[in-house]
Amino acid sequence: MWSGGRSLKFIACAGIFTALQGSVTGQTPLCDQQHPGNPELILGAASCFYNEVNGGQTLIQLTSGSIIRWDHLGLQDPSSSLDFEWLGGPDAAGVVLNHVEQAGRQEAVLGGRLSFPDGNLIITHPNTGLNIQGTVEAGSVTIVTQNLDAQASMQLMSGEGANFMNADPGSRLNIFGGKVSATSGDVILGGPAVLIGGGSSGGGEILAPAGSVRIFGGQSFRLLPEGGIAGSVRIERLPGSVNGNVLNTQEIRAEQMVEITSEAGISNSGLLQADQLGGVVMMRVDEGGTLINEGGALISADIIMPFPIPGPGAVLNPDRGDAPSSLSTGLSRIPVVSSPGQSKSSRRVVLRESAPVTGSASSQRQRANRAQGDSRERNGALAGNTARRTGHLARGRSFFGTRGGSKAKKR
Repeated sequence: MWSGGRSLKFIACAGIFTALQGSVTGQTPLCDQQHPGNPELILGAASCFYNEVNGGQTLIQLTSGSIIRWDHLGLQDPSSSLDFEWLGGPDAAGVVLNHVEQAGRQEAVLGGRLSFPDGNLIITHPNTGLNIQGTVEAGSVTIVTQNLDAQASMQLMSGEGANFMNADPGSRLNIFGGKVSATSGDVILGGPAVLIGGGSSGGGEILAPAGSVRIFGGQSFRLLPEGGIAGSVRIERLPGSVNGNVLNTQEIRAEQMVEITSEAGISNSGLLQADQLGGVVMMRVDEGGTLINEGGALISADIIMPFPIPGPGAVLNPDRGDAPSSLSTGLSRIPVVSSPGQSKSSRRVVLRESAPVTGSASSQRQRANRAQGDSRERNGALAGNTARRTGHLARGRSFFGTRGGSKAKKR
């Protein structure tokens, strides 16, 4: 049966002032101390109801932005659920920050359902790795295994930029067959390693149908406030280790932008897709890091930006975007390609109606070199193509096994 927690209404001004001073005292148990995760209200106003059937069903109603501390979320069972409901005024933004202190060698499992319709859901899980096998859905979602101090917590609660610091190397964030979705804002994922893979119940998905997906692999980063212009970055790497990695084998789809930043490497063998006109897929690694787009992977966006731009010794090989579907008769232009020691080039070709079109970076370079004596027409413009789904040819740079902008001599 349901257990009703006490309705907790703090005096807003006094509570916020105390929190800003970093001297919050008197943690308040929620769910009448019956929830196995022992949630405690650190700041805000909330009522909690818990039912132990089907692995545990929890409802937390919020009337102001709240910070909650957990021993663990208690969502190991696939039938379990944790729902946040916003009862605050329509002019106030619903936000809840969950600090999860679970530790140990064994990675935690989120196998059930976690939701906050139209609210800003934030989860920090710094003391052990986290495997998401269930569903997480909210207006905007932030899940990280970095640490968040009191100052950064309050900055997040007020919508400011905040630093996520000092991730333990063993605290990986894994989405194994799970689904993470932001219905109106951004999805933010962070950890020393972030892995998006398939699980026993199927493939994983990261979705932001009205926003962007931002992923950081590494020890420390700064998250900039939401609401910038379309295509602007929100993740800034902070000094730390150089071993962070991001691996995607599944589907990452956003309306505006897919932004992936990593200290050491990014490997994609799945789908990275930005749907909006002018959508951007951007990947950044540290100097000497690697960007790998495996065979069979697909990057779909109007603008594809490996960053830093490949330096000496970079390898540019085609991906699936270089083999578009048949085009109608017309004048097209082979995508810009380049290799160390060679100038950028493009070449006019006439495509006949329904003729299959293929391309490869190496063959384009060879054709350009052979034609160098016959034509003086060379420019650095990217290919023009009116087909929305061939944005790879429109403005993107194809890359495979791209090495970050190292200044080292070519080997």
